[in-house]
Amino acid sequence: MIRKLRGTTAIITGATSGIGRETSLRFAKSGVNVVAAGRRKERLEELVGEIQAKGSEALAIAADVSDEAQVQNLIHKAIERFGRIDTLVNNAGVGLAAKFEEQSIEDFRRVMDVNFWGAVYACKAVLPQMRRQPSGGVIINVSSIMGKRGMPFETAYCSSKFALAGFSEALRTEVMADKIDVSTVFPGAVETEIFQTSANQTGLEMPAYVPKFPAREMARIIVQDARFPQPEVVMALDAQAINFFNTLAPGLMDFALGLGVPFIEGFRRGAPAAKRDSGNLYQAASGKAASGKPVAGGRARHKTSGG
Repeated sequence: MIRKLRGTTAIITGATSGIGRETSLRFAKSGVNVVAAGRRKERLEELVGEIQAKGSEALAIAADVSDEAQVQNLIHKAIERFGRIDTLVNNAGVGLAAKFEEQSIEDFRRVMDVNFWGAVYACKAVLPQMRRQPSGGVIINVSSIMGKRGMPFETAYCSSKFALAGFSEALRTEVMADKIDVSTVFPGAVETEIFQTSANQTGLEMPAYVPKFPAREMARIIVQDARFPQPEVVMALDAQAINFFNTLAPGLMDFALGLGVPFIEGFRRGAPAAKRDSGNLYQAASGKAASGKPVAGGRARHKTSGG
């Protein structure tokens, strides 16, 4: 089913930078009314101003998706302003690099609260509205290739993304009869601030040297997915390669990753010492960058992330 976009309304969480910001701009370019949500109000207002300056409609709503009441308010305000919600993009996310036995349960839970429960809250709040609409709607949940293949030192992040993938798959079949499409996007490394703002509890500085897929191109894929929804989208080449080899030989992937851990540890011991920090887990990162540029509030690290 091909859906028309012009004149519809889309909510994008995590819209202050990276994938979320570029997706908001791309939707606006397609004639969609944009509801941009995130924790950094000044960034949201800047984004909305940019969209409105180009002749499109947009609304900024500050919200921490880990708070169910704030998510419910986001959905309410969007309906109040535009009267409908046609697309929901659950993109907000935080990262945490740490050995499992060294990280706190509080930090682990915080990653789940944002990456998984934030999407659950949004879906719960938006479904009644989408059911009332004759055309239904589209829900796009941005997971990660780490929602298909677990990686060492990323237990919390992988858990949140696997949970989101499973939730999306179950919900997809539950609501499809109501003309509601649920799609899961599994990005690899993308140009986002998560490389600078993720919590780093390894005690070591890690260079963010991984080649990254442009956030603008990922936004194009997400908007295309809203127009022609797919059950799953795995992008880009790095994610596709990981998914292919993990499907073909999961045991071999386990062996390779497990064998590599001592070498990673050695690499980290040789890396510049870095302060242990909580990144943007509890507070939004500061800085002026709007799309994947260096900002204060976190340490760079080697991570494959979708938001």
